[in-house]
Amino acid sequence: MQIKPAGTAGFSLFDGKPCRYSADTVIKPVTTSDKMTTKINKIREVLADARTIVKKYGHTVKYAKHLTALVVRQWKRLNSDKELCEFLSTDPIGRILGYKTKFNHTIFSKVRKEAEPMMQELFGVASYEASKGNVVRLIAQDSTDISAYSKRDGDARFGHRTPSKKEQIASKNIEKSFVFGYKLHMIADAETEMPTAIYIAPANRNDKIFFHKLYDAVKTGFGIHRNYNAKFLGDAAYDSTDIYQELHSDNVKPLIAINGRGFYKSKIPKDPEYGKRWSIERMFSRLKEVLGLSKNRFVGIKRVAVHIYSCLIAYVLKYG
Repeated sequence: MQIKPAGTAGFSLFDGKPCRYSADTVIKPVTTSDKMTTKINKIREVLADARTIVKKYGHTVKYAKHLTALVVRQWKRLNSDKELCEFLSTDPIGRILGYKTKFNHTIFSKVRKEAEPMMQELFGVASYEASKGNVVRLIAQDSTDISAYSKRDGDARFGHRTPSKKEQIASKNIEKSFVFGYKLHMIADAETEMPTAIYIAPANRNDKIFFHKLYDAVKTGFGIHRNYNAKFLGDAAYDSTDIYQELHSDNVKPLIAINGRGFYKSKIPKDPEYGKRWSIERMFSRLKEVLGLSKNRFVGIKRVAVHIYSCLIAYVLKYG
């Protein structure tokens, strides 16, 4: 997968990798030790997938530890590469990844320059494996803003920022504002609250134009069109004829708020399952508040994309 020119970072597609989960599961009481062992095993799995991916880009398997480390940084809520370096130098996870007791943290800055397509592919594998090969039934699409770290970021743009549900509840009169930065566009499984396809773009791009690319990715990787009870959940931004037409052609029921176009208040569908659209808002909240998505410290869409993919893979590790 090639890195797209400034203005569009690639969206994640189904990688076709077989799921390694087994249907035979022994149920037993879960202890703190068991949880830690599970997390360590997930880190090992990410490392194994990363080793396969980096070889496609001409790197040795040792390079995979750096990609996995970027995920660990978000998973452990570390604030800087220096903190990550100190953590990996003393924690057993560092030994698992293959780090020495002392190394230079600047290696991560160098990795970010070229890691975007590899992290994109790693996220695609992680999200598919988290689904355990199941066909999704209920999908929701939305976007969230990510502020640029610097006003001199040449790839960032000004765009409308929609207040979060928490902000809307706190103040009913809150209005849309502007943000300088990027947007993470995502389609998620509204039942498992797992990401299925994402696209990263400057904040000035309209939400609905990413529907077709993301929906195609979900069809390819998760078979939404093969589920006869499938539904698509979207707010008024997706109230568009071409979106309805594509969903109807696949027998996917559109549950989309009717856009008042400024003349009247948008009307939400009466279907009780439309309420599950808020699942994607919860996902954005976890990504920002728990996994550091909102703490962007990088300039340029390629490096910002690496940060976003690191947060998303960490999300799959933590909640998958």
